[in-house]
Amino acid sequence: METSSTSKNLILVKWAIIGAILSFLLSVITQYSGLAEDFSETLGWVSFIATFALNVSILFFTIKEVRAQQGGFMSYGEGLGNSTLLGAIWGIVSGGFNYIYINFIDDSMIQKQMDIARERLEDQGLSASQISDAEKITSMMLSPGVQFITIVIATTFIVFVLGLIVSGIMKREKPMFE
Repeated sequence: METSSTSKNLILVKWAIIGAILSFLLSVITQYSGLAEDFSETLGWVSFIATFALNVSILFFTIKEVRAQQGGFMSYGEGLGNSTLLGAIWGIVSGGFNYIYINFIDDSMIQKQMDIARERLEDQGLSASQISDAEKITSMMLSPGVQFITIVIATTFIVFVLGLIVSGIMKREKPMFE
């Protein structure tokens, strides 16, 4: 049983790293293409659909591979547990990539995001003191440590919710009298 558990964990780690790399690349492409600054409702939907498709695909392939490794059987609970563990590992790896990127590769990204937020607040007609208060909160929320924690929690939750559906579709109970 130890070998089975170890190989299942390796499958989860493998797919979590693949998911984190693809998510990170999607995020970097959005940043460097200028799409983040020119955000529109259409872009929001395109980004949502791309992220959703990526998450469901990674989750599907993970559950499929783990199920195959277990002789083709997996209960709903096992699928949901694997989904949640995948989400946690994926979140930690993604959060790590984001932390490294912000601290060592592009430390101006937070300032760019702050500038965009300030422009939007000014466009809404807020006073200077309201903008200053909002900037303090935004600055705290955009710090690398808070972003890391947020990414881990959000990724775990999103993959868990998707796992509720994918695990139900992918479950294959072992026959009782086998």
